[in-house]
Amino acid sequence: MADNPEPTTERKRRLPRWARWTLEGLVFIAILLAVQAWMGPDLPEGQIPGMAVETIEGEELTLGGPSDEPTVVVFWATWCPYCDLELPWLTDMVEDHRVITVAMQSGDAATVRAHMRENDLEALPVVNDPEARIASSLGVSVTPTFLFFDRTGRVAYSTTGLTSPWGVRLRLWWLGRG
Repeated sequence: MADNPEPTTERKRRLPRWARWTLEGLVFIAILLAVQAWMGPDLPEGQIPGMAVETIEGEELTLGGPSDEPTVVVFWATWCPYCDLELPWLTDMVEDHRVITVAMQSGDAATVRAHMRENDLEALPVVNDPEARIASSLGVSVTPTFLFFDRTGRVAYSTTGLTSPWGVRLRLWWLGRG
């Protein structure tokens, strides 16, 4: 009778599948945020003096400077596919938050107005910036770019690229809690 010894190699202790996926997801998000921060443009920080602007509908607004509530200013373009994904959910935020959008290098006011009408975005206040003068004065060179102003007119947060409605709402809530 031959002895068949049991295998002596120990099984490595493994994390459960859900724990591995969670850990891998967190590492992926951390790497993504690090790359975004490293490659992102130099956006303004701190106090921004109020800049008087006019919407395509003729309404006078102020970008930066003191305000009664936190403000998100979104730089976008008619030719930007990511902007087409984000602008529709921004229309839902206009009633509850101060949202200002800036159409960057998107043609004349009639072209921007037509784009807004075609995409059912007419609830958004839009400042036209055909030569990107406003954008460049704030250091914005990519779309979409979000600048979050606190009540004093200080840029508290900024982000470029895709973001989420809950991320925007959370930042505005955080700025408005004080």
